[in-house]
Amino acid sequence: MADEGITPLAPSRPPDGYFALRGLRGSSWSAGPGTRFPPHRHERTKHLFVTRGSISFNGTEVAAPSGVRISAGAEHHARVGEDGVDCVEAFEVEG
Repeated sequence: MADEGITPLAPSRPPDGYFALRGLRGSSWSAGPGTRFPPHRHERTKHLFVTRGSISFNGTEVAAPSGVRISAGAEHHARVGEDGVDCVEAFEVEG
């Protein structure tokens, strides 16, 4: 079950097409096994796809090649899986 503000996205490999259809530009990042990101919020809606490994957001597990949409203002924390993670993310541009 998805946490409020966190919506699972269907797998997209590679995610470039997903971002292009929405006029978004993705940027890549990686984190090592067990990395934790404390509770925080973003001002803009975030779209994220895992390209390798896994990460959980508020307990919602996301493994390659799946993704999540995190609504603007939704508080979330994250924990990287035991194999680390590579991601591509993009933030919606305010209109």
